[in-house]
Amino acid sequence: MNRRFLVVFAGAALAVGLAALPLAAQGPGHPGGPGHEGPGWGGPGAPPFLPLLHHLELSDAQREQLHALMDEAHHTGDPGQAVRDAEMKLHAALLADTPDAQAIESLKATLNAAHAAELDRRVALLGRVAQILTAAQRQELLRLQAQGPPAGRGHGRQ
Repeated sequence: MNRRFLVVFAGAALAVGLAALPLAAQGPGHPGGPGHEGPGWGGPGAPPFLPLLHHLELSDAQREQLHALMDEAHHTGDPGQAVRDAEMKLHAALLADTPDAQAIESLKATLNAAHAAELDRRVALLGRVAQILTAAQRQELLRLQAQGPPAGRGHGRQ
């Protein structure tokens, strides 16, 4: 039983660690402060491309469209909350005095579903952003993403 517990625990711990990688890779957001253009432009759980939009030459019409899109996304709630809740439940199950392998498997499936829903939301959001941007702006966004997180580049246009 001890060996089975260790195998289940190690496998679940690995799954939790791997599942947390996308969240850790996002890094901190940029709510408020200089250059902040409204709700949804960065912040915890925001897709990593959002703060980069500040570095594009956007027209007033594009800014308005993006603000409307970000406001809409902001009012749909915090999609990362489902991921955080699932992770906490999985952690509690893993750290229980007598971990239940079946419950852990179920919670892993719940966490995977929450990650999939968050990915679907991010893909849909980026698709809508791409429709607002010009081809040159999309290429610039790709270039900025390749440079890494925006933290070292400042935030917003001065």
